[in-house]
Amino acid sequence: MIYALDIGTRTVIGVLAEKYESTITIYDTLIREHEERAMLDGAIHDVNKVTKIVQQITKTLKEKNDITIDKVSVALAGRFLKTSIGESWMDVSNEHAISKDTIRILEMEAINKSIDSLETDGKEMYCVGYSVLYYSLDDEWIKNLEGQRGRKMSVKVISAFLPAYIVNAMMNVLELSGLTPEHITLEPIAAMNLVVPPDLRKLNIVLVDVGAGTSDIAVSRDGTVIAYGMVPMAGDEITERLCEEFLIDFNTAEKVKRTLSDGKEEEIEVKDILDTPLNITKEKFFEVIKPTVEEITLKIAEEALNLNGKPPVAVMIVGGGARVPFFTDLLAQKFDLPKSRVALKSVENLQNVQDRTKSLIGSEYITPVSIANSVNTNTGSVFVRVMVNEKPVDLMGMDSKNTVMQALLQLGYKVDEIIGKPGPAITFDFNGEMRILKGLPGRSAEVTINNEKSGIHARLQHGDIVEFNPGKVGKSPETFLSEILTPISVTVNGEDYDLLPQATVNGEICTTDVQIKDGDKINTLNYATVADILEKLSKKKEEFINIVLNGKAHSLKVKELDISRGSRKLELSDKIISGDVISIQERSFTPTVDRLTQSLEQKYCKVLVNAEEMEIPISSYKITVNGVKAEPDSVLYDGAIVDIEMTEQLPKVIDLLGLMDIDSNSLKSFNITVNQKKAAFMDILNAGDQVEITLEK
Repeated sequence: MIYALDIGTRTVIGVLAEKYESTITIYDTLIREHEERAMLDGAIHDVNKVTKIVQQITKTLKEKNDITIDKVSVALAGRFLKTSIGESWMDVSNEHAISKDTIRILEMEAINKSIDSLETDGKEMYCVGYSVLYYSLDDEWIKNLEGQRGRKMSVKVISAFLPAYIVNAMMNVLELSGLTPEHITLEPIAAMNLVVPPDLRKLNIVLVDVGAGTSDIAVSRDGTVIAYGMVPMAGDEITERLCEEFLIDFNTAEKVKRTLSDGKEEEIEVKDILDTPLNITKEKFFEVIKPTVEEITLKIAEEALNLNGKPPVAVMIVGGGARVPFFTDLLAQKFDLPKSRVALKSVENLQNVQDRTKSLIGSEYITPVSIANSVNTNTGSVFVRVMVNEKPVDLMGMDSKNTVMQALLQLGYKVDEIIGKPGPAITFDFNGEMRILKGLPGRSAEVTINNEKSGIHARLQHGDIVEFNPGKVGKSPETFLSEILTPISVTVNGEDYDLLPQATVNGEICTTDVQIKDGDKINTLNYATVADILEKLSKKKEEFINIVLNGKAHSLKVKELDISRGSRKLELSDKIISGDVISIQERSFTPTVDRLTQSLEQKYCKVLVNAEEMEIPISSYKITVNGVKAEPDSVLYDGAIVDIEMTEQLPKVIDLLGLMDIDSNSLKSFNITVNQKKAAFMDILNAGDQVEITLEK
């Protein structure tokens, strides 16, 4: 059995009903008016007075039907409903098929954007749910994204919000009445579901629920409810106008309004606040209220047209506030619609409602019946109160998806904290082509429900205790240049090697393997160099030892590489392409002392020998290595301290013979003259001397 309560501004209506498929049967109902104005504009202002009436109705229905009533379904007035539109898109070109989780992330980002644009007026607001208005794939509308494949998907959602105090006041009334909320919805949503079922929502229909304090508006089009709105004017404005005109109290004015609106009585006699008898005719009643009805219908039409952007094809009106004469006619005028396209809907005219009480006659009973009808549908959500990290959360969703995620969103957590989104992608230009590297997966949030491990999509029940440890956003991908370049394959001394080709990063030649950053512009040159081969092999073209020569640093080559491709010798900067066969030969040089003296500046004595000029070295060296005398063939080592003292000595004839590679011991006879004078081996030579040598072996 469904127990539904319509806690309205003027009355509280209780309904006992059952649902079977698309039909709802009403078994009993009870209506009570507030003794005083405990509610204003759909909001509970006096919790205790409202609780008293709820307790009375519940007790009466319980005893009359001999049943237990501990659960209830209620609705909140749209007077305080705020909606906000949010849109988001996502690049899915790297996904083989779009998954539910990806769609959920997209929807949550859209909700976040709707929250960012929400005008809260400084009030704490509850996100009560969201509805998807449409999906698109590659900028084309699509009904369902799951399993699809494309480049870009997007979503547009309408999110609904209510002030926290509205929900809390309703919750307090129910708790004081010993009732657990089984289902909570919003009045315009419930009414829309009953009066304009899904198969009619392809039509552009405006539903107006005219109550006592507010006129709630819902708009359907293209198979969905596209907007909700509200006008803060309804039946009470008409009643208050009567109070002002005839100087009567509010309850008396209500009596006048109901009596003369029903059409049975032509006049009514009452007393004003001064106890003066008044006789109010229907004609006078119409005259007084018409300007107010004109104003109300004008405001409703303006709001509906603002929401819809154009006149609808039809307008359906529910609620007791619209039962005054000429309300529908005036509203039709404001919409510029034929009178036949604007209708006051009553419970007795709904085919899917069976009223066994035979007492629910009139549009004012649409709301309580629609609340009962909305149970177990996707028009609201099962109300749950849970604890999240020791904080109480009252959940109310429009789509019956009361999950951990819904609770966390309501507490103000961001999607990044809940889902642990992948890290930001890296986009870079590679040889003129844009490439995208997806971010690394984030760490999902840790969730337990009643001390058992769970997840963010788990459903919540009344009283659940949730512990939540936020997730973390993933990092950007760490990708290096070597991972995206095609290697250069070469053969070196019979072995195959892969080399990193030359490339420029942001216009500069990159000589090392670097990490790619977002926005980089990379161009590959499709070749390597001889220097790249040596780096791969950890070899150097030349190797040196470092010594100290006469107090100064000096390098002495000890090894050199001969590099060739075929018969051509190669230098370090020469280009290498895939398929090249390279030969590398190593030459070693012994670092002896005489290599040092050869590099020093020599002095010579020039003489003429047999009419040809010849230079005789006259420099001599005294060499020490680390203070110890060294010979010309002494081998040097890295870090050696070498001192060379050079002196000059006059050359002798025998030195000349040494230069001419003549072995004086092998000579049988000889004749040597210096400046035409006979000379001996040990005679001194001077620059410019003319030497004649005649040898006989």
